[in-house]
Amino acid sequence: MKQPSLHLRLRALRRLGLGLLLGLGSTAAVQAQDARSTAEDALALMKKAQAFIKTQGMDKAVAEFNNPNSPFNSKSEINRHGDLYLFSLDAKGFQIIHGINPRIRGTNKFDMRDANGVYLIREMAQLCFASAEGRGWVQYQWPNPVNRQVETKLGYVERVPGSELCLGTGIYK
Repeated sequence: MKQPSLHLRLRALRRLGLGLLLGLGSTAAVQAQDARSTAEDALALMKKAQAFIKTQGMDKAVAEFNNPNSPFNSKSEINRHGDLYLFSLDAKGFQIIHGINPRIRGTNKFDMRDANGVYLIREMAQLCFASAEGRGWVQYQWPNPVNRQVETKLGYVERVPGSELCLGTGIYK
């Protein structure tokens, strides 16, 4: 049986190498996309935020949680993927905390809707202030701060004990 020429063998090896490189690149892209915070990550961040409020007080917490460079709002040991941030609301939808968007701070967003018409702040206020648990998850569409794309988000909100404030964070699906 006749062996393929050296030229044909080299061409086949190049194609195989290119295929492997493309395959590795797509695997890396999938892994990068999968590098997102989980529900457990969001709950752990919330637990640390509640502890911060308890030990440092509300005034220091508001300043810390409104700082985009805070470990609560940027890639850090407690926010490994940098896609979590904190926000707040009261029962009427007024927000004093938003870790990445200063234009939201000091405004009432009770009637704000996402791209699908979901009244996300109303739903969060209902969970925080009208439910026995004072916490829960709301699904809506929101811009991801990492890739700037509008994605499905699960927002988690939890009442701050002894206050009229609800603290929130969320994960992107």
